[in-house]
Formats: sequence, structure tokens, C-alpha cells
Amino acid sequence: MFGIGTSEILIILLIALLVLGPKEIPKIAKTLGRGMRELERAKNELRQSIEFEEEQDETSAKSSPDAEDPNEEKTDSREDDLKDINDLPSKHV
Repeated sequence: MFGIGTSEILIILLIALLVLGPKEIPKIAKTLGRGMRELERAKNELRQSIEFEEEQDETSAKSSPDAEDPNEEKTDSREDDLKDINDLPSKHV
């Protein structure tokens, strides 16, 4: 754990006990536990939010009419425009 051995952890805990006293250590541990739990909750919420946005982007890209189908043959858009123009009613009739 972070490159700290068992003996170093015991020394740190002993110093904390001497400095803070036996009444303060449980309060501090409880506060640290709450903080870590909140941090974990926020991390999971952010992860879910990002995954949701990715799914929304994927589904909108699939359902978008602008999305090109790789199996669809490409046609000359100029020919399509000319067909549309020819279908318009003439003013000089």
C-alpha cells in the first residue's frame, strides 16, 4: 500500500494516537470514511454520466439522416439536383 510497510504504518498510528488522543482518532476516521464514500459516489456518478452521454451520441449518430451508410452506393448529387429541377413546373407554359 503506497510503498509503506507494516512497521511504518504502526509508527504513524502510534504518533497519531499520541498527538490526537484516543477520543479524536475515531472521529477523524469516521470523517475520512465519509469523505472517501462521497468521493467514490461522485466518481461513479461521473462515470455513469459519461457512459450515458456516449450512448446518446452513438444512438443519435445511428439514427441521424446525415449519417452515411457504408453499404449504400454513392450517387452523383448533381444528377439528383437536375432531376429535381426538371420536376418543377415551368413558368412559361
